[in-house]
Amino acid sequence: DRAVERMARAAAARGLVGLVDLDMTWNDEPWQRRVARGFDALRVSYGTYPQDLDRAIAEGLRTGDPVRGATTGLVRVGPLKAITDGSLGTRTAACAHHYPGEVDNHGLLTIPPDELVDLMTRATAAGLECAIHAIGDVANAYALDAYARTGAVGTIEHAQLVAHADIPRFARLGVSASVQPEHALDDRDMTDAIWAQQSAQPYPLRALADSGANLLFGSDAPVAPLDPWAAIASAVFRTRDGRDAWQPHQRVDIDTAIAASTAGGSTSASEIAPGARADLVIVEADPRTADERALRAMSVRTTLLAGRVTHAS
Repeated sequence: DRAVERMARAAAARGLVGLVDLDMTWNDEPWQRRVARGFDALRVSYGTYPQDLDRAIAEGLRTGDPVRGATTGLVRVGPLKAITDGSLGTRTAACAHHYPGEVDNHGLLTIPPDELVDLMTRATAAGLECAIHAIGDVANAYALDAYARTGAVGTIEHAQLVAHADIPRFARLGVSASVQPEHALDDRDMTDAIWAQQSAQPYPLRALADSGANLLFGSDAPVAPLDPWAAIASAVFRTRDGRDAWQPHQRVDIDTAIAASTAGGSTSASEIAPGARADLVIVEADPRTADERALRAMSVRTTLLAGRVTHAS
C-alpha cells in the first residue's frame, strides 16, 4: 500500500489525476484497505477478472459504484477484465496469418468465443462494464463480435492489430479503443519482422480516430512508464530517439491525443467551465506547439484533483 501511495504521488507529478487498475487479483479488498488508510491522490477504477466474476456479482459490485467503506467517490468499481489472446513478442497474439517460419502458429485464443460471450453477458446483466484484452486481429474480431452479441459496454484493451473491415466497428458498436501509443514504438521493429505478412493494420490510431472510435490512451504500466506525455508524444509523432516516424499515416493530431488522455476519451473532450469537475493540470509550455522531445519532457507545474492540489513544483 505504501508503494501504491508513492506511485500515486509520482503520477500526480506527471499530471495524472486518475487511472484504471487492472491488477490480476481480487482488487476490491485492497482498495477498501487503501481508502481506509486515507488514499486520496488519484481517481481509481479497479477491475475484476473472470475467476472472481461470481464473487463480484454475489457481493453486488457494479461499475461506477464507490468502493465499499469510502466517504468520497475517488475510488470506484471498474470493469470485468478478460484476456482473450497472447502477445506479439511471444507469438501468441491470435492472428489471421501464421507467424514467420511457423506455418501452424496463428497465435492462441485463451478464451473461446462462446465462453467470452457468456462472461460478458453475465457481467452486463450484473451491471459491470467490460475491458477485453485483444491484441491480434482475430482476437479483436471475436471481441467485437462479443460486444455485438451481448450489448455490453466497455473497451477493447490494446487493439494492436485490427483488420481494416473491423476498424469502423468500434464506433458503430460504441466500443472504446483503450490503446497504449508507447507500445507502437516499443514494438516497431518486432512488428515489422513478426507481423510483416499480416494484412491487418498494426497500431491503427489514426484509422480508429477517423472512423469515429473513442480513443482512450494509457500506459499499461508497469510494462511502460506511467507517463501521459510519453503516450501523447508517441501518438502525435510516432517516433522517439531520433528515428524516422514509424507508420506516420497512423499519427493523430495533438488535440485528439490530449482528449484521448482524459477520462472521457477522444470523442468526449473535457471542458473547463463553472460546475465542471476541477481535475486540472498546469504545465510549463503549450503542448500544441511542442516538438516530440518537449512533449516527452513536459514540466508539470501543478496538478489538481477535484480542486485540491496533489502536486506543485
